[in-house]
Amino acid sequence: MTDDIQNQKLAALKETARPCFQCGICSSSCPVFRVAPELNPRISVDSIITKGVVPREGNEWLCAYCLMCDQRCPMGVSLAEILMEIKNISAREGKAPPDVIESAESLMGDGCLSPISGRSEKIRTELGLPYLPRADPTDVMKIFKATGAIEVIEANKETTQEATE
Repeated sequence: MTDDIQNQKLAALKETARPCFQCGICSSSCPVFRVAPELNPRISVDSIITKGVVPREGNEWLCAYCLMCDQRCPMGVSLAEILMEIKNISAREGKAPPDVIESAESLMGDGCLSPISGRSEKIRTELGLPYLPRADPTDVMKIFKATGAIEVIEANKETTQEATE
């Protein structure tokens, strides 16, 4: 990503985060923060507002995107949106966790993250539910191409390869 685009994205994030006055409701509402205090949503917002930089700890990947922070924020700050954009910036820079890249590759190849088990199909039949449709990997590939996800995956694979060499 070019520096101009990165700066524009950071400026937009800063504007989105500006109403935050660090009350802590997001952190106290966050189920992930309860078990992994290193994901402190307030720190991510503070880093953007005060320093104008995306936090580099990588903790944004712990966010479960449950939207509790958004629902409880008295200022209407969409912290989930901010964390998602931080993840996007991080991924474009080749800093996505390997398991995220593996999941994306699985989705790209099979059309789904986890296959429908025979047990699930049996229970659905017993309940009179229809079969679940199988995903078409070509459709998923079209989405990956249209969104630039393939380039992001490749950038992260290169980063991982460089790190292991």
